[in-house]
Amino acid sequence: VDDIIKYRFRSEKLRNKATLAAGAPVSDVNVDGNKQGNKDLALVGDALIRLAIVDQGYAEGARTGKEQVAVWSVTADRTFLSRGTVVSYDLGRFVVKNPCQGKVVSRTTMASTVEALVGAVWLDSGRNFEQVRAVMKRLGIIDDARRPGY
Repeated sequence: VDDIIKYRFRSEKLRNKATLAAGAPVSDVNVDGNKQGNKDLALVGDALIRLAIVDQGYAEGARTGKEQVAVWSVTADRTFLSRGTVVSYDLGRFVVKNPCQGKVVSRTTMASTVEALVGAVWLDSGRNFEQVRAVMKRLGIIDDARRPGY
């Protein structure tokens, strides 16, 4: 994961939590962690992604309506985060899956994992927004999030 996102985690625990699907620890006794998996980190990551989109729009001089549409596009279709650049890096191979979901990582699980990775970078980097933005750029979130229908 570190090589893909070009960020070296100081805390292996945070990285591992970010890749832990909800329910995995309940469905598999060999998996350690909270039954909610990466959901709390995904909430943090979701907020950061929204901020990055609005911040990018502000820096580009976009009108508030355009930023609102971009934020709405991402939040209305979270699965945006599970396509394109993310798939090309095959981040799904690092997700600790919930055995009840089979061998495939669902789009919503992948979206939560991407959000959780963003949240984990935020915490691991000492809340360094530039580090978070670099990871989002690497994953294509900032550039592609502004294009509805990605």
